[in-house]
Amino acid sequence: MEDLLPKNIEELFKESLHTHPLGAFMGQCVNANRLPWAVEFKCGCCCKKASNVRIAGISRGLLLLAPFDLSGITVELFGEEGVINTETARFMLIPWDNVCSLEVMVIPVPLG
Repeated sequence: MEDLLPKNIEELFKESLHTHPLGAFMGQCVNANRLPWAVEFKCGCCCKKASNVRIAGISRGLLLLAPFDLSGITVELFGEEGVINTETARFMLIPWDNVCSLEVMVIPVPLG
């Protein structure tokens, strides 16, 4: 997958992560950067979940997510009945104040 962000932008976000409490947490977690994450967040009145992500950084109140692997970021939109829409993204910027949860080593469970 080609890089969408210039390396200097990703480095800026990565460096800022070191001064954020999330960076301190990730520094204490063994292999946290080698595992897929999922991030649940608010988007207006909706709840969304971005899966198969790596946390690239945080800066100026924005969380930068990049894909964990070549399949991209899976973004699910939730309604009262569960998932109502699924999209794929190449990278995401989410306002930190909209983040509801961070999950590490997310493994999908088959339905049935």
